[in-house]
Amino acid sequence: MSAPMEVVLSADSAGQLFNCAAFDPHSGSEFLSYRGGNTSSRALTVLNGEYILGAQLGKNFINVWEIQRKDQLQQKIVCPGIVTCLSASPDGLYVLAGIAEAVYLWEMSTGNLLAILSRHYQDVSCIRFTDDSSHFVSGGKDNLALIWNLFRCVKSFTHHFSFVFSLNCGYKS
Repeated sequence: MSAPMEVVLSADSAGQLFNCAAFDPHSGSEFLSYRGGNTSSRALTVLNGEYILGAQLGKNFINVWEIQRKDQLQQKIVCPGIVTCLSASPDGLYVLAGIAEAVYLWEMSTGNLLAILSRHYQDVSCIRFTDDSSHFVSGGKDNLALIWNLFRCVKSFTHHFSFVFSLNCGYKS
């Protein structure tokens, strides 16, 4: 395995040249591209620095590519509905997918579905783990932002006037 390096991942929803590609952030040059389908907005994530996961636009599956492979063998994870957003935990243990009004939580070491979390009453539009992988935040078309501790909602933010379309988690200095 080669030494870790910083990359920029970009998904192309039109899918003319690639589904997603890895670029050098300093030179802007592309050094790997991954083919097959189109990735939805807010549905591209990296799992444990080894795999790229991208939810197929308008379909019920997630494309999986090994980051280091030159000869790409695209794999798929079939889901129970169209995936609207996707996030892998920083520790590589879990993957979350927003499907309709629910959040699906998988354990990656076994592939088991651990939970289907339902608290939104409209589609989940974005999802993000905290840096320590202990919690995650989901946002939805119902104007809610919810904080979860993997298996239950611990806090609800209800004062949004429109749907929540993006989230970020990080440390305050």
